[in-house]
Amino acid sequence: MYFSVEQRNGDDSGEHSDASAQHALESLRAELDAVDATLLETVRQRLEVCLRIGELKRREHIAMMQPGRIHIVHERARRYADSHSLSPEFFDSLYDLLIAETCRLEDLVINAETVDETPRHNGNHNGGHAGNHQVRHSSVPSANVES
Repeated sequence: MYFSVEQRNGDDSGEHSDASAQHALESLRAELDAVDATLLETVRQRLEVCLRIGELKRREHIAMMQPGRIHIVHERARRYADSHSLSPEFFDSLYDLLIAETCRLEDLVINAETVDETPRHNGNHNGGHAGNHQVRHSSVPSANVES
């Protein structure tokens, strides 16, 4: 066990009729919600950086898979877990998920078609934007990976 949970006296049935306990629970849940919001934003920022890395790899013809880098990321997470008495297995699993999503996004960017925005046949000339480039992603149209 990585976290120590103190033994509590009293009923563990889950019923909390005490108003102060309910207030404490609500306060802790609000704190957890704030941490979750920070976590989600941090993951989004990490993925945005990974998209920029994918753009660089595509532009410079660098291989997507970088096993040495994956090893470094995993080792850093394991050291962090060990130094904070947390589960290294949890952090391995977490980074496996993050790396899998990173690879998925980088693959979209690296294998994306670069197309010119040309006038449509409907007579719209795109307001003089012909020649601007965008990245087209057919498999995940909602991915925001344009550079």
